[in-house]
Amino acid sequence: MQHLTKNELEALLYVARKNSESDWLMILTAYWHGLRASEVVCMTGAQVRDGYLTVQRLKGSNKTVQPLTDEEREPLQRLAKQVGPDGRLFPIHRKTFWLRVQRYGKLACIPAHKCHPHILKHSIAMHTIKAGIENVQAYLGHKNLSSTGAYLKVDDETASKAIVAAAGVK
Repeated sequence: MQHLTKNELEALLYVARKNSESDWLMILTAYWHGLRASEVVCMTGAQVRDGYLTVQRLKGSNKTVQPLTDEEREPLQRLAKQVGPDGRLFPIHRKTFWLRVQRYGKLACIPAHKCHPHILKHSIAMHTIKAGIENVQAYLGHKNLSSTGAYLKVDDETASKAIVAAAGVK
């Protein structure tokens, strides 16, 4: 499964923050909470409360309530207070979010095939799958384990690198 490496994620966030604090926060939140583009751009102030983010997932997934990370807590809570409970935190269209991730990805020298918002959901899943598939399933709000199981699949490049590393070949 294609995902951003930790270095690519850091580069994407760095470039986004240099350009727009709001875009950085939107990308960071989408990553940490495994949000779809539609989920992040439709977030309201009411979803941020007492250091937690409540997400009613789309596509039939389960609702999740997750603690905010130290990095996002203060700016998200400030933004939620500013827009009020019914105001959208990131009032843009999902296509605009897609274009921004594409633009920042290009500036961060990330391969074009990885420059889309859903890569953030794939990335948090791949970065955390070692915590246990059942934990990732609950965190992403998947009703079926088969949805989470997709993250157990790797692409050819990842498989090749793992085999070379395991075999001790340079």
